[in-house]
Amino acid sequence: MNGGLAVTILWVLLISGVGMMPRDWHWRLGLPMLLLFPFVLGYLAWDMGIYWGLALLVAALSIYRYPARYYGIALWQRLTGDRSGDS
Repeated sequence: MNGGLAVTILWVLLISGVGMMPRDWHWRLGLPMLLLFPFVLGYLAWDMGIYWGLALLVAALSIYRYPARYYGIALWQRLTGDRSGDS
């Protein structure tokens, strides 16, 4: 098994375990895992190829769908200047 694939499987198992913990633990343990993600993604893409990296990116967006949505909307508002969602 390639090193990139082993690291990715370990990251997915750890983040899935964090997801099963009580909600109070999500930010304390999920944020470091989110900050670790670009390194895992880069290592997998470098070791296995770009298509494996894209597959991991799609899987991670599924895991981190709410932060991705929040920061995606914030980025869109910053780029377009649209503040219609603000109250």
